[in-house]
Amino acid sequence: MGVPCSWKHVDAEAALRDFLRQPLPRKAAVRDLLTELLSPVPYACRCAADLARRVSAREPGILAKYAGVLIDLVGELPARQWQARGYVALAAALNASTPAQRARLTLLVRSMISDSRNAVRGMALEAFALLAVAEPQLREEAMVLLERSRREGTCAMQSRARRMLPLLLAAENKSVREKRSFGPATAAM
Repeated sequence: MGVPCSWKHVDAEAALRDFLRQPLPRKAAVRDLLTELLSPVPYACRCAADLARRVSAREPGILAKYAGVLIDLVGELPARQWQARGYVALAAALNASTPAQRARLTLLVRSMISDSRNAVRGMALEAFALLAVAEPQLREEAMVLLERSRREGTCAMQSRARRMLPLLLAAENKSVREKRSFGPATAAM
């Protein structure tokens, strides 16, 4: 049995740069990424999941055509591949473009929030907050989770909650402004 290679931050950053150097629409790069994501080799899957997360954070929606595949993968990855599962959940949250996709992913992410591993809970919290940005009915629950994590969580959870709160608040403020701008005009009609 061979010892798996390590995947460090510098490796992930180099892979991200290589991916982003590909000419638009990056079909070959996306195809290669999905092939690795679906690999039966856990190491390859984890590395691809990390790259999918990074690429999606840099260009949200780049994998939107494959959001269903990403969501399915979140549900199918075994517990021992917790890191890949967390990365894929984040990539899926950044690429889910329909309410049905976000609803499917929300169920999976909610189950991850109660995981015994702090890292899984942190990734799930971030994914849930990203979903709540797009789905107003999730915002109150997300705010409660983020506030609880900010007050009572580990240092990593507190940091993640502090990073996600402004996104959620901005989405809520935008919704309030839109309601105000449509309110009086609708009443006048």
